[in-house]
Amino acid sequence: MSQRKIALIANLTSNNSRNQFKFDRFVYDRLVNSGIEVSLFQTSSLEDLKKKVKESLDNDVNEFVSIGGDGSLHHLVNQLFSQVKDISKLKLAILPKGTGNDYARNFNFKSKRDILQAIIAQQYKKVDIGLLSYTHGDKHFINMLGLGFSAAVVKKLNRYKWLGGMSYYLALIDTFFSYQAEKIELTIDDQAHSWDCFQLSIGIGKYAGNNMKLCPQAIIDDGLFDMNIIEKVSLWKLLRYLHTLKDGSYLNHIPSKSFKARSIQLLHTSNLDCEADGEEMACPQKVTILEKRILMPTTSN
Repeated sequence: MSQRKIALIANLTSNNSRNQFKFDRFVYDRLVNSGIEVSLFQTSSLEDLKKKVKESLDNDVNEFVSIGGDGSLHHLVNQLFSQVKDISKLKLAILPKGTGNDYARNFNFKSKRDILQAIIAQQYKKVDIGLLSYTHGDKHFINMLGLGFSAAVVKKLNRYKWLGGMSYYLALIDTFFSYQAEKIELTIDDQAHSWDCFQLSIGIGKYAGNNMKLCPQAIIDDGLFDMNIIEKVSLWKLLRYLHTLKDGSYLNHIPSKSFKARSIQLLHTSNLDCEADGEEMACPQKVTILEKRILMPTTSN
């Protein structure tokens, strides 16, 4: 039997703690001591990531562990999709050490050590992923697509990233009093809709924006998006119920619509900001669920 190989990819540009190198080495040692051949890459750019992914694939590596935030895993997944014909044959994992660590919350691990143990024990399951279709190609997302307010917040996030988890809240406040709802037209599983949209969240996972439950009914392996639209809302009402974003109960207090969907066509969205997994990007023409397409660690129960 050939030895297991894992590419351990640490993102040096994510908001990792001062103990970054110590943690990277701890993970490396635990994996090596479990009889796994490990290559540790500490990347500082997308071009660097691209090279390290290619080097790993050329070395017949089929397991990748990302150390960083949701954006780190987002970029790793997109690099893998661009270089591998069938990503479902690979095993992926994230050890959260970034500004936004929302995706891992969907798996109910109690600690990063538990995630590491699941990797060692090869406790994996297939989960869904999102496909973003553009005129000149595709991209993918692992957790949540946000249009409107959340994407406007992401635009301002970099100026506060040095504050860690608090950065989301400061960027949110910075955006809060100036953002206005925009007209949005879309087709949800062949049904046409139109709203004045403050925020559109299309979730594979439940959480975004540093533990805000924007898509409370999302299940990461059910083949459906949990889609929630906050309609035009007064700033007073939004401020009054802002705390309900934490538990998802905002849907009971703020004018909103909820859907389960497999495919969403976006029309006339040139005025809307867009982000996926906390990464700013252009608004796609279509969003599609890819059911049970990637393998991720899971708890044993």
